[in-house]
Amino acid sequence: MRKFLSLAVMCSLAFPAMALAQPEAPKEAADDMAMEAEGIPETGTSAEFEMPESPKTAADDMAMEGDEAASWKDGISWMVMGSAFYRLGGYIGDGVLAGTYNSIGYPYTQYNGFGLNFVGGDFQYTGEKFALRIDLRFGEGAALLTPISASGFGGLKQGYVSWLPSDKVAIDFGFFDTIFGGEVVDEWNNANYTRGALYFNRQPFNHMGIRSAFGLTDTVGLTLMVTNGGVLGGTPIDGNETPTLGWQFAFSDAEENFGFFFGGQHGASNPNDNKNWEQFFDWVLTANAGIFSLIANGDYQLTPTAVSGGTSSAFAYGHSIQLIFDASDKVSIGLRGEHLSGNEQHRLTTGQPFLATGTATLRYKPVQYLVLSLEYRGEWTSAADRVYYSRAALDPTTGALGAPDKRANHALILGFTAYIAN
Repeated sequence: MRKFLSLAVMCSLAFPAMALAQPEAPKEAADDMAMEAEGIPETGTSAEFEMPESPKTAADDMAMEGDEAASWKDGISWMVMGSAFYRLGGYIGDGVLAGTYNSIGYPYTQYNGFGLNFVGGDFQYTGEKFALRIDLRFGEGAALLTPISASGFGGLKQGYVSWLPSDKVAIDFGFFDTIFGGEVVDEWNNANYTRGALYFNRQPFNHMGIRSAFGLTDTVGLTLMVTNGGVLGGTPIDGNETPTLGWQFAFSDAEENFGFFFGGQHGASNPNDNKNWEQFFDWVLTANAGIFSLIANGDYQLTPTAVSGGTSSAFAYGHSIQLIFDASDKVSIGLRGEHLSGNEQHRLTTGQPFLATGTATLRYKPVQYLVLSLEYRGEWTSAADRVYYSRAALDPTTGALGAPDKRANHALILGFTAYIAN
């Protein structure tokens, strides 16, 4: 069984239509893992002559037309997937809330029992000088991913066109996944079935705007973005008088067993403001040594006083470390630990001094493209800060939620994931 994650060697969404000779950004890696286009397809007929052609049979003409059609089809990549789960001991309401667009709890549902995270698919066409990508997701988790949704059950995860002026440059226009962080949407490409608190609380999910990727050398890459909204994504359509500026450098060794990615976002705190800019920084370290993989991630956000409402700026941070052990071709073990906190102003604003999580996932792949996951997840806050709900928090008469009454929560999840791609 291939490794569930080796981020430094996967194809990057920042280079969506081709494999540039440079390290790839980790956040973008897994979405292209199952649908990578092998190089740039040739177009047109196989040969052109500057002299009168010799007599050809009809069969020869048909063969050339077939070659041209096959070449066009070579530019198509696709993936379809579905992911469902059974959860025991999860919480509802407060706790680890997701990013800017979402008020659903982890992991994409507000109840225990059976749930459907996602069903959907990805489509990409790569031409010689342009590309097109459309990703759709439906299910209980779809509203978490995107504000571009016809209903709360699903919508557009990504949709953009790309211009490929050279084999070292790609420019994307539209709505695309973020380049930041060490985890991705498709859980079979992560260390664990559920996403971490760092993913939910400290990172954007997607962006609306322009993204440009440059292969500076064989081991160094640069991505630049100009997008709507704030540093955590913001509203992609309305109220975007001031753009947000994003960037990321990518470094790897020649064998691509090591990668380091460092970048940031800088934007106004309010969508129609040009002052009080927020600062966001993200780094990811990846390393691969045979059957072991390591992913470390850190995020830092500085929010100005005008937004936090206090006497000083609010500083929030979070760190995550993930370890993956491929026990065999069919069995994998993923471990993740996290800690999120901030300065005093951040704690006063959020009412939560710190959050720590620990996750262990046993994965079994009985056949290709089918992944079964058994996962334990624990979360803890300070003794004085109770953010989780127990059954006792429900009013026995009305059934309404009372105040959170737990500082720790433990859950078991059984995940079922199937995907297929060309």
